[in-house]
Amino acid sequence: MISRTNAGVATLAIAAALSLSACGDRGNAENPAPKSVTQAAGSQATQEKMDLYIDAFNALIDDSWGVTKYYGEYQKLDIPSASATATLYFPENISHLERAIEKLKQGRALNGGGQGKKADEAVDKLIPQLEALLAQWRTLDPYFESRAYREDNLAKAKGAHPALMQAYQGGVSGIEALDVALSEYQRASNAAKMEAMRKAGHAAEASVLDAMQKADFFTNAVMENNKAEADRLLPDLEASVAKLREEQAKMPSDSRNRSTLNSIADNLSGMIGEYRDFKQTGADGYREQVVDSYNSAIGNMNRVELPA
Repeated sequence: MISRTNAGVATLAIAAALSLSACGDRGNAENPAPKSVTQAAGSQATQEKMDLYIDAFNALIDDSWGVTKYYGEYQKLDIPSASATATLYFPENISHLERAIEKLKQGRALNGGGQGKKADEAVDKLIPQLEALLAQWRTLDPYFESRAYREDNLAKAKGAHPALMQAYQGGVSGIEALDVALSEYQRASNAAKMEAMRKAGHAAEASVLDAMQKADFFTNAVMENNKAEADRLLPDLEASVAKLREEQAKMPSDSRNRSTLNSIADNLSGMIGEYRDFKQTGADGYREQVVDSYNSAIGNMNRVELPA
């Protein structure tokens, strides 16, 4: 997910509902049969831990305030070649990063059992990288803000550049590792949740989760410009949207979720159409519309009342 623009943030924002990969009803070598919700998701403490990790992850990849965004902006400064006569704006958001680190630490303090082990391992490696980045930001922000670089001809900035780049690279790598761990956890827990929903008679809600998780994979492939993978995923995505429409149509007319699920189905159908426009024209505008439609679906998904 780290390679995608907006969609990664949106997906994990409703992590209690969505998985980061597709999974079927019966299971196979790639997608084993769902465990019970408790087996997959763990204890209440485990789920609280993972919620904190997910909140922190969302903050770290946020389009406006995330580490990857600031990494790109910092590289554009080209400090090794920059001139002290230029007006340089140092990219940072200290308070935002502090809050993300604090959430990681809060989550790490909770006992997550076996289900949280891989995420804990990723967080143990990530926190020092983020703290190193934070220390650089705290030092360099007032230096750039006060234009002190004009007094020393950028000597301090150029001296700090290798360590700052190392902190950024370590942070981005650590965020990707956390993404993998969270994805694995969500695959298992959400497969179990969907199975439980179906057994409890909430087929429409289970169908929307299935469609959204398939849309997540599909959107990622589109944003990576991996047309072969997107084409491979497209039939299953279309089938899941059709199933969603079928189950939505069976819902009582006064169901709170009925209209919202219809809107989500429309968002996903529009996303598929925009992908086909992209394939035909090659215009990046259509590819970005895929993400816009996906994020609209996520916005609607946040309005869905899921069974406990």
